[in-house]
Amino acid sequence: MNKRIFSALLTLVTALCLMTAITFAQGTTTRITGTVLDASGASVPGASVVLTNEGTTVSFTTQTSSSGSYAFDLIPAGTYKVSVEKAGFKKIISSGNVAQINQPATVNLTMQVGEVSVEVNVD
Repeated sequence: MNKRIFSALLTLVTALCLMTAITFAQGTTTRITGTVLDASGASVPGASVVLTNEGTTVSFTTQTSSSGSYAFDLIPAGTYKVSVEKAGFKKIISSGNVAQINQPATVNLTMQVGEVSVEVNVD
């Protein structure tokens, strides 16, 4: 009888440990990706992209690739502002971009020719 109780308790403890591991393995991060194009549809490589969490004001920075794409991986879920700058183009800002766990966001932006000191806000 004691062997049965011990075996049952061991099975229960093992099951609880596995469930705990599965619970902690679920992610708490997400990602935001996108492409930056000019008005003619051509990619804008080397543009500076700043991602700012609207709730915490924590920012991340990257540059667009040769194809105009960018990615922010392993960021906390939240609402973000994406701003893009490059010489010869107006600065563009997109606010209210929601990225949730297991539901990443895509923010594609089109830049207009002009001075960086001019901002274009996209909501």
